Amino acid sequence: MKIFDSHTHLNQEDLFPNWESLLENFINIGGQGLVNAWANEAYNQNWVLIAKTAQKKHPNIFVKCILWWHPCDVERIGKDYNKSKNKLKEDILNNKEFVVGIWECWIDLHYDEEWKTLELQKNYLISQCELAQELNLPIIIHSRDAFNETYEILKKYKDLTVYIHCWWYGPQEIKTMLETFKNLYIGFCGNTTYKNAENLRESVKILPIDKLLIETDAPYLSPQWFRWTLNAPERVKDIWKYIWDLLNIDEKKLREQVEKNFFNLYTS
Repeated sequence: MKIFDSHTHLNQEDLFPNWESLLENFINIGGQGLVNAWANEAYNQNWVLIAKTAQKKHPNIFVKCILWWHPCDVERIGKDYNKSKNKLKEDILNNKEFVVGIWECWIDLHYDEEWKTLELQKNYLISQCELAQELNLPIIIHSRDAFNETYEILKKYKDLTVYIHCWWYGPQEIKTMLETFKNLYIGFCGNTTYKNAENLRESVKILPIDKLLIETDAPYLSPQWFRWTLNAPERVKDIWKYIWDLLNIDEKKLREQVEKNFFNLYTS
């Protein structure tokens, strides 16, 4: 059984010291591809090492990266959007062999209840969408407690390939995205298994399977039965099994479609 983790953080400080054994564990459960997400300069250095080492040791396993910053860093990055965009472009072009998308493109108001950073986040999202168009790369969206704010910007870029990782919203928002974007993928994490996550489960059920991706977002959001422990890419198999049970469809059909979605997003 082939397994894919479409969004993880082996380059994060909690996982990086053991990234090689964690990758081996992932491969041992059928892992064939994962994508590490950059969040800051330290993450960046780590993913370069992971990608280059993995290519030599596991040439048949797809280990790539997506680049940008996390919303929590927006105030530190500052207001020079062009400078930041040019730096991001330089990083991508210098690592074309390993970079398969632009992230973490965001509006996240979960920790900013007073919306102090909203305008900064909007401007960065616009600049990221523009760069995704220029470089013909998919854009990976992080959106939490800010669907309308995110959507109002994204809908101006309908031709982009959009991956909303770690879906936080409900089925109505799924419908809105499906009506707007042709090249759309949505990822579900371990939080789909949580007791109070019925909106996520209903979202999974109405999403066409040719739009579905499964991810760990490790070391975050471990599935319910591992909750409050560090997550790891190998647990994508548990999330996959949970979603398969939820959808109650042919296993082979779901497995082959998720694999196709993964490569359509990251290699097309």
